[in-house]
Amino acid sequence: MEVEHTPVLLQEVLEGLQIKPGGLYIDATTGAGGHSRAILQASAPSGRLLCIDADPLALETAQRNLADFATRVRFVCANFLSSKPLPHKRVSRR
Repeated sequence: MEVEHTPVLLQEVLEGLQIKPGGLYIDATTGAGGHSRAILQASAPSGRLLCIDADPLALETAQRNLADFATRVRFVCANFLSSKPLPHKRVSRR
């Protein structure tokens, strides 16, 4: 089941990030993946994205919503405020 999600301030976020094709980006509050989708679309064809969210259910939703970009996106269940470094190994390749 795909979750409808309208990202807030989407154009402002995209302009602020100055997304380029082939770039590497991080969405540290992925949620349902609305901003993530726009970042992946704007960074096509080879841009990559690391999606981070503390809520495992939100991350599962984002994985489903971003399935079209499976080769260019990775998912990590973590809190971006955590003092622990993110794992360097591949976490998920859905």
